[in-house]
Amino acid sequence: MRKWILLFVAVLGLTFSAFGDEMVAGTWKGTLETPNGAQENTFVLKVDGEKLTGSITGMMGTVEISDGKVDGDKVSFAISTDFGLIKYSGTVKGDDMKLTLSAGDGQFTLDFVAHRAKA
Repeated sequence: MRKWILLFVAVLGLTFSAFGDEMVAGTWKGTLETPNGAQENTFVLKVDGEKLTGSITGMMGTVEISDGKVDGDKVSFAISTDFGLIKYSGTVKGDDMKLTLSAGDGQFTLDFVAHRAKA
């Protein structure tokens, strides 16, 4: 009986891991309202287990993300710019990804929502 319970827990864990991959991976579009005006951004995200990779395309061109992580519905990643490191963290629910952008060691933060791009 114990073997069956362990097997069930293992399968359940793999199922949720795959579900997390499916929830986060894909193309997302969001508009950031900044002091310099609205900025459109496109996030192309790929998931491999708990590792998140991809890129952000916006006003500064296309930038590869680093330090990307996925934990269930939670995501975090960063990009390096001429202005320093910009960190993103947030949650995914359905076709919405609520993110907080943080720059300048947290001196500047901005909340926004990216929406899954329709195929």
